[in-house]
Amino acid sequence: MEEKQLYGALTVYRERGAYLRRLEQFEKAKASFDEAFKSTPDDVRTLTGRSQVCADAVQPVQAYADAEVALKLAPANMIARNMQARAMYTMSDFERSVVMNFRGVRDRRQPPYFHEGINQGVETIQDCIGVNAGNVMLDFLPLIKETEAIRTDENGPQKLLHVSRIPQPERKRKLTQIEARKHLTLARVLAMKYLGPMAYDKFFLQELTEDPRIKSANSGGSLQLKTAVKEALRSLTERQNMLRSQRPYYTIKLAEKAESKHQNKYMEAVLIKEREIGARTSERLLKQIEKSFRDNRIMDLMAQAERMQLFLDSRTSRTLPDKEIYTDRLYRAVGEGYLAQHRLSYTLSERGNRRRIAFLMGLPVGRPQSFDSVMANYPYKFIDIKQATEKVIAILEMCENATMKCWLMYELARLLCTQKNYALAKFYAKRCQREAQELTNVTWWLNGCFVLMSGDMQQGNSNEVRIQVEEAYEWSKKLQDPERIQAFLCKCAEMAAEVVSSDERKAIMQREKQIVAVMDESQKVETQVLFKRMSTVPTGRRFSVLPRKQKPGEDRAERQRRRQRGLSVIPGQEQSLPAPPQSATLGFQLFDI
Repeated sequence: MEEKQLYGALTVYRERGAYLRRLEQFEKAKASFDEAFKSTPDDVRTLTGRSQVCADAVQPVQAYADAEVALKLAPANMIARNMQARAMYTMSDFERSVVMNFRGVRDRRQPPYFHEGINQGVETIQDCIGVNAGNVMLDFLPLIKETEAIRTDENGPQKLLHVSRIPQPERKRKLTQIEARKHLTLARVLAMKYLGPMAYDKFFLQELTEDPRIKSANSGGSLQLKTAVKEALRSLTERQNMLRSQRPYYTIKLAEKAESKHQNKYMEAVLIKEREIGARTSERLLKQIEKSFRDNRIMDLMAQAERMQLFLDSRTSRTLPDKEIYTDRLYRAVGEGYLAQHRLSYTLSERGNRRRIAFLMGLPVGRPQSFDSVMANYPYKFIDIKQATEKVIAILEMCENATMKCWLMYELARLLCTQKNYALAKFYAKRCQREAQELTNVTWWLNGCFVLMSGDMQQGNSNEVRIQVEEAYEWSKKLQDPERIQAFLCKCAEMAAEVVSSDERKAIMQREKQIVAVMDESQKVETQVLFKRMSTVPTGRRFSVLPRKQKPGEDRAERQRRRQRGLSVIPGQEQSLPAPPQSATLGFQLFDI
């Protein structure tokens, strides 16, 4: 059964495509023209109509190809000539577009499509290399020289001392924080200049490509969303590049530099007002942070610090000249907040203070029996810890402020310590201490020391903890109020020196499984029964399957030397037997009969 051909398919699909083009539904219109082209490939009106749709949908290559085919079929077709000139202009071939419009205007003056094409092409050429462009080489000479010097340093001839046979990958220099911010700012400015309100759509799509929420269990739907986002972003990027080629950015800058006394005064007044608002907002946020610190509300302090960091990220050194000063003050306050957690409470019991220390050092803690202000105000973050670690590392690579570096390295060490990566956590904590030592910042040095102590206490390195406590005790003398930190350090050293009693039942069971696994099938059942019977014996009388170091003096036990028949085994530690009584009379001996 073959599908019946539609009667008058050419006219139906062609007119439907023209109607949909007037409604600006370009995808459906193109599909209709494609159906009309399948039925009649040599129809000129179909080719010119599809060329118009492609030109409106910013697909200049296919628009030019359809117009060229239409001109081969009908060389005098003015619509095809106009579409060809429009496609050439869209593909940034402005000179050839002007020439084709001049040729078309000789044959047809009305409607004024060719006149408009000539005016548009000439104006674009003037914007690129003509009067409207200004003296580009002179205006941007310092920038050109700086770029050329950097390019010469990077690609200049260098004397090779050793030629390696192993190919080395090309290393690209990473951008600093200021350079990355400049690139991001310039990209946003260009998008706003050329796309107008559609720039916000581009920013949204760029954020959406990196949003983890776009990945879901519905893999088919996620793939469709990703495809739609990439296609929309590609279309906007191509539109921006096309508009930039038609009117370069230096032309826009020259137009903005036009002398206008009133406008210059207005811009200066706006800049002064923006600086005042930025300074006032920074002071207000810092006062809120200081108030939270005085009230020991560390959770609120961290939330307000994040809010201020977002505010500082949205400002440049031009709109906020004291940005570095405010950043230093912010992270000094954050360091003081973290350090304020390490304190003892005289209203809590000894057990409560020990629980607080265990909580701060990452040790296991039970359910609190009373209210603990430190545990209640601890700055929790319910986020993926690996994602948070990657984010902190990315910020640290571009960070240039020394105090902010201390905070980032402390935060990274704390996150790594939570993930039980103690070696890398120790590395970043030491880096934090080194950076704080260069700044002579006692607060961040002590914070780094507490992260080191946390890792060592979790691993049971009591000697390392004792050394760090002694060093931190000396550093704490530089604080205004050292007694609080010193009392906390002494309690930490006391807890680290204690022998932690651990439950060996899980280790015993694992060891028993390992022993049974290496035995023959005939002995496995008997051994398992033996282990089952051993588990019912009291701990002091049970043979331990765990490998352990022999205690000194066990090989010379008193009971081994003075063995007596019928002596029962006493659970617990062995006690020495009393020496037999001796008489003071010579030659007389008392016997235990």
